[in-house]
Amino acid sequence: MAYFWHLTLFLTVLLNTSHVSVSFGCYTRIFSFGDSLTDTGNYLRIVGNVSRNTAARLPYGETYFHHPTGRCSDGRLLLDFIAEDIGLPFVRPYLGGNRTGYFRHGANFAVGGATAMNHSIFQEIDVPVDTRVGFLAIQVQWFKELLTLLCLKSDCREVTGNALFFVGEMGINDYNTFNAATVPFVEIKDYVPGVINAIASAVRDLIELGAQTIAVAGMIPLGCAPSYLTVFQTEKVEEYNSTTGCLNWLNEFSQYHDQLLFDELDKIGDTYPDVTIIYADYYGAYMRMILSPRQHGLKETIVSCCGGGGPYNFAFSLNCGDEGCSVCKEPSQYVSWDGLHLTDAAHKIIAQLVHSKLSCELNLNY
Repeated sequence: MAYFWHLTLFLTVLLNTSHVSVSFGCYTRIFSFGDSLTDTGNYLRIVGNVSRNTAARLPYGETYFHHPTGRCSDGRLLLDFIAEDIGLPFVRPYLGGNRTGYFRHGANFAVGGATAMNHSIFQEIDVPVDTRVGFLAIQVQWFKELLTLLCLKSDCREVTGNALFFVGEMGINDYNTFNAATVPFVEIKDYVPGVINAIASAVRDLIELGAQTIAVAGMIPLGCAPSYLTVFQTEKVEEYNSTTGCLNWLNEFSQYHDQLLFDELDKIGDTYPDVTIIYADYYGAYMRMILSPRQHGLKETIVSCCGGGGPYNFAFSLNCGDEGCSVCKEPSQYVSWDGLHLTDAAHKIIAQLVHSKLSCELNLNY
């Protein structure tokens, strides 16, 4: 996978910079899309405060909010830090409001568990999927519906032209859905182009709806996630990176996903030369924490802060939030919060690493 490493040299890559403003505070709204790595409360509003929804109870939210908010973290997400960095309030979940004032600074359409691909693709091959959480095209449809509310008395260009569009990580739930149906990862790789096509289609739709600046996040290194390390634990030492303890083949899978995504975004940039498309390299930022934890004030890189025990403090039989789960005393020293999602501290570090390209003060000579 050596061909991929040019991506991780840069934490964010500007694929097109023709119209970028350099005045701080130029964004008046954020419209965001994605899954549980970006969701600020939509999943909570879909399924309610039920026993299976562990993010609806402590210790989720304990570090920053001091109560659960529906975020899959002990505190803030990358999206929250992006909003803070450009001087906007936290992006409110779309399903939490129905009036213009509620969406004054934008809306977050991300839903925990959402897939990139249409659910019909899974259903056609008899792979069970949670239809409640929807998929990326539905989130784009929600945005279309919101525009009918926000543009009643104004040109939609006033709403979309000065907004930052953020498409958070998408694809993990697609791959998890196949894996849960016992589809081998070697076969799941065949579905990566379909996932990328779904993300690219959403980006194109958003551009056609008026988006002028879009940041699209890549995938985290799955081979470093405690949940994946637990599921694919093996005695074959050669499958692990000797420095990080991560599973090499899973990280190569993440890189393959990111390479296809980057290439597709590059094509979209050529089609829409007046639109700024930013590739946010989640993988590269995450790996910087894994490779240099002390530099970032971290101690635990591949062990969950909150979980059900075991070598990586993760178990499907005892999730974070369940009675009896183990919770670390210092979440700020951990990368992983619950096995897949990150801590407030890790999100803050990633935000600091990508800030220079996600703020309005973009470096045009990058």
